Amino acid sequence: MTLWVMTMMLLPIALMPTASAWEPGDEEEIFGHTFEEEYWTNDSIHVETATGNASLTTSYVHVDEFSAFLIAFNRIFSNDSGADKEIIMPYQLFGMHFKTPENQEVFIGAIFAFLMVHNETFGNNDLPDVGNEPAWYIVPFSTDIPWEDVTPDVEAIPAEKLGENHYRFGMRYTNLSARVVDANSAAGFWITLAIPILTILFSELVIEYDIRIDDSGEVHAETLYTIGQVTRARWWLQEDTDPSSIIVDTMKISAVHYLSIFTSNYNVTRSSTGNTIASPTDTIPLDDNITIRVGDDNERAFDIGLGRHYALINETTDPWTTVSPEETALNALLGARASDFVLIAWQAPLSIWLFAHMAYGLSAQVRATYNSVQSMTHNAGTAFHNSQWWYAVSFPEWHGLRVQQDPVYVAYTSLGSTTEPLDSLGTGGLLLLGGVVAVIVVLVIIIRRR
Repeated sequence: MTLWVMTMMLLPIALMPTASAWEPGDEEEIFGHTFEEEYWTNDSIHVETATGNASLTTSYVHVDEFSAFLIAFNRIFSNDSGADKEIIMPYQLFGMHFKTPENQEVFIGAIFAFLMVHNETFGNNDLPDVGNEPAWYIVPFSTDIPWEDVTPDVEAIPAEKLGENHYRFGMRYTNLSARVVDANSAAGFWITLAIPILTILFSELVIEYDIRIDDSGEVHAETLYTIGQVTRARWWLQEDTDPSSIIVDTMKISAVHYLSIFTSNYNVTRSSTGNTIASPTDTIPLDDNITIRVGDDNERAFDIGLGRHYALINETTDPWTTVSPEETALNALLGARASDFVLIAWQAPLSIWLFAHMAYGLSAQVRATYNSVQSMTHNAGTAFHNSQWWYAVSFPEWHGLRVQQDPVYVAYTSLGSTTEPLDSLGTGGLLLLGGVVAVIVVLVIIIRRR
């Protein structure tokens, strides 16, 4: 764990220029491409760290004043303590940059973090009631894999154009091991985070981003998210265990999401009614999507379309068998726990750093608002952990099988509007939203000229 966290915190130092005077086109030195190109992928970006080196993938799409990007780790090679280690981890930063119909400039970012499993013994709601029923974090680790015949791998899914204003890119991880971390007590959490007491193996983890721009200007960013089947399990210092003996029928798997909002001038509402939602202290079931509204006029900037359906697939048969083509996912707001914050805290320096640098490079208004990228990074970092907003998408039928579910995120842009010229900055202001897929962090900020 220490190696992983330290690598993440040190890596950004070598990743991008930190000069305050960023000029359009400077990004070509880093990515081998410019932000004016329509779409591209570079899966061979190499950086040096104090104890080794790392490679990253960046994919990018650009249509008029809309852009989307993905920065993901491929591999990290470390010689820490004299031992050569290769680390594969599903760290990803996905982002979108656009203007709303009222000409407010918006950034949305998403980072991958963890899943949660709970044993449904409280409330009879198929939702995680952590503290009232057993629960565990699922944290991917590619080091210290207990199976000598297993080789983890990662590959980029390059950006491609599927049709007019329709693009897709992503990452695929195979043979991805994960540590099962106790969410039931502070002592259990720290022990199981540090020591691989129980390790499970996912056949695959695939995250793709499908981007479609309608004539109306709505951008549909659909996250094509697949959790492969649990194919192996091992207790520390013991022989393999049949996963079905550990994953009982009452266990459910969830993607937990964290929302952090950086301005007092916002509302989190139910999409259908517009009614404001108060931050929860306990598990509250949701039957509606969530909308982030911002600014003086409460403009609708971003919808989180909580997917309601998913498929279950058995990978052990040849060919694979679809056990259920359409199961219903459940959604809930959750009360925050200290251990939840720990599992996103290590990502904060890297995520905020990358997000700030991408925003600084893409936006002339960002560069006009902040006198340096360091100033922007500091401003975002001060508020990263101030939220009590957590929600979950839960899959009540799991059994360790392959889960395929496609939540949809809708951005309201000015691409379909003719009331403002596309090259106008206007007076709308600037919004920065950061999100996480399978822990989602939504960071919202309206920035005034300082």
